[in-house]
Amino acid sequence: MDRAIDVRSKISHFRILIIGRANAGKTTILKKVCNSVEDPEIYNPDGNKIDPEIVRESAERGEHNINNQLIFKSNPQFIFHDSRGFEGGSADEIEKVTYFIEGRAQTRKLSEQLHAIWYCLPTDGNRPLLEAEDQFFKISGTGKVPLIVIFTKFDGLVTKAFQQLRADGKSIRTANAGKIELAQQMLTTNYREPLNNVTFKPSAYVQLDDMRQEHSNCIKLINETAKTLTDDALLLLFVSVQRNNIDLCISSAVYASVCFNVFDALLQTRSIEDWFMETKDRNQRSSGLLRISLMFG
Repeated sequence: MDRAIDVRSKISHFRILIIGRANAGKTTILKKVCNSVEDPEIYNPDGNKIDPEIVRESAERGEHNINNQLIFKSNPQFIFHDSRGFEGGSADEIEKVTYFIEGRAQTRKLSEQLHAIWYCLPTDGNRPLLEAEDQFFKISGTGKVPLIVIFTKFDGLVTKAFQQLRADGKSIRTANAGKIELAQQMLTTNYREPLNNVTFKPSAYVQLDDMRQEHSNCIKLINETAKTLTDDALLLLFVSVQRNNIDLCISSAVYASVCFNVFDALLQTRSIEDWFMETKDRNQRSSGLLRISLMFG
């Protein structure tokens, strides 16, 4: 744990590659994770800010640079890289993403490495997995970087399940009662089972509904990402950087305290507070630390 705390003091950014087709809900998810209503600022690999208009014009020409960094003002400790996915079916796109992942893995600086990959798969379409996506999971590994598959727009799959039940002759009441269960079955059959049979299996799965709703959040995504991080330093970095789930900060701090006996040292306060480093809300931060102290009497 001492190493984790030392590394956390030297590295302030958690780096994530997000992959997905157009309209997969990527930007909406990132905004929820960073508690932002504004679009991210975009920086080139050298750290220079890029005019959004230039990025828009490049996108209209079909140009996209996965090396650009997306950073939200509301939480600049997260650095995101965006891949537009493989909907075009181009082997070139798969090669670009694979080359990017491999290149980041070869860098010696932990701050420059990829720490997690989020792969967004919309579930409201007619084609569960595109051929190019299937190829990515079969031939392109992500090394030690955890890959979390995010099933987006599950509410759209529920609508399809309802329509199928109605087409099968079920009443509106019966269709409404059975649509969630059928949607889960469709998700398993069309997405989970195929992905469980690929060469490079995802590290975790997360199911998200319509993230455009005001009450929606990404706590499940935050939790599942944390579970995939086997390196204590990266876990400490991720948990302290995210600001969505105070309970995750608490559980991680308590676990670390029990396993490493940090309460026995004078560094106990610093060790525990490291898990709450980026929790800006003072009341939330104080509440979390208080709840931990009560657990230990």
